[in-house]
Amino acid sequence: MAFARSRHADPFEHEEIQLAEELVSRTAVCLDNARRYTREHATALTLQRDLLPRTLPQQPGVEVAHRYLPAAGPAGVGGDWYDVIPLSGARVGLVVGDVAGHGTGAAATMGRVRTTVAALAALDLAPDELLARLDDLVARTGAPAGPADAEDQALGVTCLYAIYDPVSRHCVMARAGHLPPVLVTPDGHAELVDLPAGPPLGLGGLPFECADIELPEGATLALYTDGLVENRHTDIDAGVSSLCTALAGPADGQLDKTCDKVITTLLPQPPEDDAALRDSVGDLGFP
Repeated sequence: MAFARSRHADPFEHEEIQLAEELVSRTAVCLDNARRYTREHATALTLQRDLLPRTLPQQPGVEVAHRYLPAAGPAGVGGDWYDVIPLSGARVGLVVGDVAGHGTGAAATMGRVRTTVAALAALDLAPDELLARLDDLVARTGAPAGPADAEDQALGVTCLYAIYDPVSRHCVMARAGHLPPVLVTPDGHAELVDLPAGPPLGLGGLPFECADIELPEGATLALYTDGLVENRHTDIDAGVSSLCTALAGPADGQLDKTCDKVITTLLPQPPEDDAALRDSVGDLGFP
């Protein structure tokens, strides 16, 4: 930073030099903070991408498409995640979740919770039992380690876990504070699944309830996170209604186009929070 006089060659006064030094110091702090934010944001984004699945397994009779948009702006990267888990007997586990907060703390917590869900799913647990065990883990390990971690630490964890059996076309699901999925019937009608809410993970000891629904032939099931339907200008109810409207319409089997349509409709601007969307559709009658 350089200072010069345009009309007079008189030397700078002591007060002027002090003011210049103060401006330089403040500018240096701003630049350092900007570099630190850029570095931390890049680290969190890399960590988050490494922890999320690069590809989702394709199960017989089940077609899956997904979209993930990390948060833009000063909030930083969050902790949304999703997964498809092959189970015995041709069944498939469908998972979506959200770790509150932003930064490396939220991304690391997301990775830990996602790994735990996959491990518990291998035990062939019912959705409510899996969430109960996951709740115990988050209750034990979710508290901030200290004041330095408090700002970056997750403030809560939500999760929805569903098991779909393509043989019976039944889907058993439970949710822990997460938004309910949207079911789109073959005739194009879209509505929320009537699923007991359950408490967010980490409260400890509270029960979760399952719902067992039979999915019509050719139905689509959409799982998502709150970043898709809520922002500073749109409340959740209005956002969910818009999501149902965007998903409604006769199924054409092109889930990637459906995902793109939903993202374009609901998120015309870069999202303020992470947004995840995953659609599952039936092939030969299997959603």
